[in-house]
Order: sequence, then C-alpha cells, then structure tokens
Amino acid sequence: MIFPSYYETTLEQWISDRYRSNHILHPEDLDLDRVSDTFRVGLQYDQCKPFSDNVERVIFLNKRDPNPISRMIFFHELCHVLRHVGDQRRMNKLFKDGQEAEANVFLLYASMPFFMISQLDIPDNQSDAILYLASTFRVPPKLAKQRLMQIQRRELQSILFFSAAPTEQLEPIGEELIDALETQIYAYYDPSGNLEFPSQLLLHIDEQTLHTRDELQFSLDDHFTYLDESQLEVIAESQPILHNDLDFRDGKVKLNLHRLASRYRYAAKKFVIQTKELKTVLEFHGVCC
Repeated sequence: MIFPSYYETTLEQWISDRYRSNHILHPEDLDLDRVSDTFRVGLQYDQCKPFSDNVERVIFLNKRDPNPISRMIFFHELCHVLRHVGDQRRMNKLFKDGQEAEANVFLLYASMPFFMISQLDIPDNQSDAILYLASTFRVPPKLAKQRLMQIQRRELQSILFFSAAPTEQLEPIGEELIDALETQIYAYYDPSGNLEFPSQLLLHIDEQTLHTRDELQFSLDDHFTYLDESQLEVIAESQPILHNDLDFRDGKVKLNLHRLASRYRYAAKKFVIQTKELKTVLEFHGVCC
C-alpha cells in the first residue's frame, strides 16, 4: 500500500518532528522507556490501575497488562501529560470529552507514525495489512485497523479535493446529518489543536423552533454527536453565532433565537459556535474553561 496524497495534521507533524529529532525513526525504536525519555515524562510500572499525573509528568502502567494494551494506554496517557491541564474528575463533561478525543487521536499518531508507515511494505489485502501493522507496531489489531482506515480516508479526501475541476462542486459530506426535523447540536474536536474543548458546536435549528421560540438552551453536560474530519463542509456552510447572542444562567447556555432569526431574516437553519465565542461568555460568568 502506498499513500502519496496523505497529509499530516499539525499535531501529527509535531509528534513526527519530535521523534525524528531524537532518532526514533523505525517501529522498533518506539520503546516506551525511550519515548518517555524523549518527551521528558516519567514512566513507572506497578500493580495498579493505569493512570497519569500531568502535574508530576509521570505515567503509571500495570506491569501485568499485555504489552499491546500497555502501549495503547501509554500513548493515550502521554497526550494527557503533554497537552492537558486540570483534574478530569472535577471537569465539565464537554471539556473532558475534548481531552479524551484529542488523546485518542494522539494515540494513533504517536503509536503508529505515518512517516514510519510510509517506509513499510504493507500488504494490499486489508486484513493482512491490519495484522501486519499490529505486529510491526506492537498494538492491538483494533487500533491498527483504526489507524489504517484513518489514513485511507484522509488519502481519499485529498484525492477528491485535488482532482476536482475548478467549476465542479463536490457534494457536501455529512449533509444527511442535519436533515433531522428536530433541533440537533453536534460537536467537532479539531485533532490538530491543543483541545480541552470542542473547536466548534454546530447547531441545526428546526424551522418551528426558530419561528416560535425566543431562546434555545443547552447544558455543557449534554451528549452531542461528534462530527469527524469528513463532515467539515457542514460547518463551512453554517452562519456564525457570536458571544453576544449567548448567555449563561443556571448552568445552561442560552441562545437568543429572536436575535439570530432577525439577523439572518429566518433564512438560515445551520449555525456554528466557535470556541472563542463560547469561552468569552463562560469566562464572563466565571465558569472555568
């Protein structure tokens, strides 16, 4: 398998550059002690539930866990130590979800770097390729499958984007997500950023709600469906919600629908809240972000 059109995200490039500068160049170089030394993070093995302390910059692994499981846990926790702050036990669900989403992406990039994958003679058969990657990088097959599918998906997106003629309009991906008759809220976590919060919240507000209600409210602890990279066109087509359209009372975010509908003359149904707009409101009300 060859992936000439694959592109690395900012986060992925940062990890790859750190590996290269410390001469971690091949899968066999991804020894956990060596990686932890590279990032100046302590690593200890004990008979305990795995966890990390991002203040002390140390990761604890259960020495009885199988090697592939320990590796998966290590790279996940490494992201928390390097890029996150705060105690998740006291953290708002939305913030915690953001950290977990980034840690899961970091895990894929750090345990199976693309610059190493690109040097391998990977079998063309999908099942064989998954087992080959799992064996080579000493990770569970489920994780190898996830990484391979991520690479293939991004490769396809790149090919479609660059092969489209200037006058050709590609059909938006993810449009089916917002055809619901009821109001829906979606969250997108950008894996290239330092995320403890969604990059954007996408709101599809049904016509009846937009015409008959003055306010829409939601909690930061609500469960939002996640958008992935293949569905970003939906965000690009959405109208912006500004911080002065929002308020925060009684533990809920309040969206002024009357102001929003008047501004866009009731013609828009898809809206997007950028992180900075929501954080401005939360910080004004003394809510920790």
